[in-house]
Amino acid sequence: MPDVEIEQFVRQRGFGEFLADTVVTFPGRNTNMAGSTTSGHDVFAKRVTAARRAGDGGAGAPLEDLARTRPWRYLRWPVVLAVDPGRGIHLTRWLKDSRTVAEAVTEQGLHRQPAHTLGAALGELHSAEFDRARVGRRPLPMPSVRVFSALSLTQYLESSGGLNEFWRTLQNDADLKRAVVELKHAEDEAAAVPIHADLRLDQILVTDEGLTVTDWEEFRYGDAARDIGTVLGEFLHRCVVEVAADDIAVDGAAGNGTDDEIVARGVRGLERALPALEAFTQGYRSVRSGRDRALAERAVGFAGWHLLDRVMAAAAYSAELSPVHRAAVGVGRTALARAGHFIGVLGLEAL
Repeated sequence: MPDVEIEQFVRQRGFGEFLADTVVTFPGRNTNMAGSTTSGHDVFAKRVTAARRAGDGGAGAPLEDLARTRPWRYLRWPVVLAVDPGRGIHLTRWLKDSRTVAEAVTEQGLHRQPAHTLGAALGELHSAEFDRARVGRRPLPMPSVRVFSALSLTQYLESSGGLNEFWRTLQNDADLKRAVVELKHAEDEAAAVPIHADLRLDQILVTDEGLTVTDWEEFRYGDAARDIGTVLGEFLHRCVVEVAADDIAVDGAAGNGTDDEIVARGVRGLERALPALEAFTQGYRSVRSGRDRALAERAVGFAGWHLLDRVMAAAAYSAELSPVHRAAVGVGRTALARAGHFIGVLGLEAL
């Protein structure tokens, strides 16, 4: 549904009115709309929630302000047209002919060249130096150790049956809790570099000009393994959850939903994705040289947590965990608890 305040802002900034038959909105945490305007511009506007404007990432200067003084070969972000910090409205050029990396992975797999470019873009970001006084670096809230011990009464009452089953699974797993504690400690000890901090494949746009990374609200200094791990975690989710669920829906046989079969399908999916994952790692190291086994292990750990986080989001709308999601919890747990065993599987040997 069109947002009156956003439309007013676009008009006040001289871009005219949205052409009604061009307006689209996208799923996400922030209210948004995109379309062509009467002034001939293609614009994308979003209004960041007050909570996120006041959050850790928003405490520093936006990436666009800090990055404009240095050259970038691989990293691109949307061209900023106008900003209203008070209302949290952010207006950029709309890349209307783009598609997301998530769509590319789903439709035909991610080819080596864009995967290499994505790795190089992250390597370029993680190698950058900014004025640290202008960039936030408070810890990100997840993964949280607290949820392994207790939930607030409100959290319990507002959780679906599937989410409460997810919480029980976590709280009955001492090894998983220990792995998360160790990951958070390793993150605290790691060198802090500029990171996106909230990266998903549907935030990376593919155009004829290359890749464009969007949604920089959480930009801050932090552990590079966060960004690398979320990219890997997105591939894990695609291979373990989406592919298996699609196959089971097509086959329609109850036996196809067993944990062993689901994991086997996930392994086959990762084997198909391995060339892209290796290209991603090689692209990263082509810009940020020097192998780092500890970085690779932390990245696997964050990939495992990202998979758990995606299961958590799905469980919030379910009466119980599906067989696919139960299997995904097992894969995420193993990635966290035995990160070293996943380095080759996820194409991180060059890291």
